[in-house]
Amino acid sequence: MILKNSLLNFDVVIVGFGPVGQFTANLLNQYNLKIAVIEKSKGICLKPKANVLDDEIMRNLSRFRNFAEFKKKTSVPEYIEFTFPNKKIIQSNPVKKSLNGFPLISMFHQPDLENNLSENIKNSKNINIFYEEELIDFKQKNNQISITTSSSDKKNNRILKSRFLLACDGVDSFVRTRLNIDQMDLQYNKDWLIIDIKLNKGITLDKVARQICDPNRPTVFMHAPEGRHRFEFQLLAGEDSIEMKSNNSVYKFLSPWLDSSQYTIERSEVYKFRGIKANQWKIDNIFLLGDAAHQIPPYAGQGINSGIRDSINICWKLSMVINHSLNPIMLESYQIEREIHVEETIKSSIALGKLIDSLAIAYKKNMPIADAVAPEARDQAYGGRKANPSEDINPGIYLNSPGHKFTGRLIPNCRLKNNKSVDINLDSEINGQIAIIGEGNIDDYLDHDTVSLFKKLNTKFINILDYSFKNTDLREMIKAGFILVRPDFHIYGVTDSEHNLQELAEQFFVSLCLNK
Repeated sequence: MILKNSLLNFDVVIVGFGPVGQFTANLLNQYNLKIAVIEKSKGICLKPKANVLDDEIMRNLSRFRNFAEFKKKTSVPEYIEFTFPNKKIIQSNPVKKSLNGFPLISMFHQPDLENNLSENIKNSKNINIFYEEELIDFKQKNNQISITTSSSDKKNNRILKSRFLLACDGVDSFVRTRLNIDQMDLQYNKDWLIIDIKLNKGITLDKVARQICDPNRPTVFMHAPEGRHRFEFQLLAGEDSIEMKSNNSVYKFLSPWLDSSQYTIERSEVYKFRGIKANQWKIDNIFLLGDAAHQIPPYAGQGINSGIRDSINICWKLSMVINHSLNPIMLESYQIEREIHVEETIKSSIALGKLIDSLAIAYKKNMPIADAVAPEARDQAYGGRKANPSEDINPGIYLNSPGHKFTGRLIPNCRLKNNKSVDINLDSEINGQIAIIGEGNIDDYLDHDTVSLFKKLNTKFINILDYSFKNTDLREMIKAGFILVRPDFHIYGVTDSEHNLQELAEQFFVSLCLNK
């Protein structure tokens, strides 16, 4: 049965309303697009799952209206540590703020994030959320996608029409399966027991994120907000996952730290830590995001962060195509840009898991760490956060100027003070748009047609001479020349001896598949 008056038209339909789908809906809402969300559950997830957000993702979350409320519910560990079972510290790094303006990692409770993101768009006129409906079919024809959903009781179907479909539907993605997209297995598969607890009042544990390199059982120990804590234990060959996640097993696992009377178990679950990447992230106007596109072993906490990075990358590009009628061929840059980063992140996460195993073997055999772990193995384990793993090229919508160190980097998130002594955040000035930042009036460096085209794209022209600021990293960039910043805060390019601003702009328009 098809519901009457159910034929609705949207710019974008999102399948799956987990954190990545919720973030995507929030970001597209800021671009004033008409959005539908299909979610087969009754509402948001009430269980703790993902628990680490990095500095770049916190920076992007801060773009949303009620971010301050969510931030209050996060917490920051004092240190990230690697230790041996005898509590000897191998490495301990304090958690500090980065150029993104936030600590390198922040711990959170997933229901808090989902509540915040869903509440933020609750009354938006741009968004329709169809809970308890499941995607059962979709067809692409003439640049339009016809999408059929079924109600949870299987009695009613709904048809939606959309120009774009974003699959945020997780590891077992219906969209990916239906499109017959193969996946590349990067050969890592281990089972871990995840235990989330809430400590009783007055009970405390170390405020750290700690990897315990135990040859008998590698273990993760993570502080969480509001009296919560997470433990992760690698399962050994032959151990039964159902038995391992039972309450009795949980009490036994946690007994070195806590008595069972000191906490409440919120969740115990066995997860497969795998490294997998879809071979195609885009077919026509359908895109895979998050776990639908890749699975990342969570040693570096990059699962949810990588999914949100996918969203940040594709959303501004969809806005350019829908709102400014740019050639859709520019959307090919989505997989080009994200895949190289995700593959490096998966490899570095796997390397980090192997590093933990190597350190555990060194402990067991009483070997010097330098003999057990090669320097290049350590470098790869810590390399997953690099914006671009290649030092030679920046594939996608970037200027490839030989030797220019700023291309592909994020513009620093810093405070400016205008000529009225009012504090302004640079991100707020950019406000999700293209921006040109430099010393001087833009009209003195660009021809009239170029300025007009930038204005049609809602570009922000920021004459830094109108502001004072203390950020030394931004000062270094400004010293190099004019900075052309993409809406995702990534630097497209900086003027230099080979490219003046007019040439930089023209190259940018070519990258956007846009002719003057």
